[in-house]
Amino acid sequence: MGFMICIGLIVRLAEYLNTTGSARWQEFGITQNYFDRGGIFMGIMVCAPLLMVCLCMLIHMIREASNLLKDVTQMKHSAKSRQKAKKDEEKKKKDEKKNSTAGPRRSQRTNKKKD
Repeated sequence: MGFMICIGLIVRLAEYLNTTGSARWQEFGITQNYFDRGGIFMGIMVCAPLLMVCLCMLIHMIREASNLLKDVTQMKHSAKSRQKAKKDEEKKKKDEKKNSTAGPRRSQRTNKKKD
């Protein structure tokens, strides 16, 4: 994130850099004044590549966020299914326990009726 802020500052300061370059182009050791009034040189040579890098970073971050969102939803669904399976298992155990405690009583009653 700090890298993007730094790039944004450079792009924002491009106009100032262009006017400084236009005033002092001979001091830089170049043979021709590339720094025009419109700032096209700075826009093409400095700002455009930086903005492309920022665009690529933004696309990558959005893609990463969508992948993380997919992972979170999958984890939620799997947690819900595990929780549901656990509840069903507990319910089965309760039913089995209930049936196993009721079973001998019935058999004793039926045996008593036979006598």
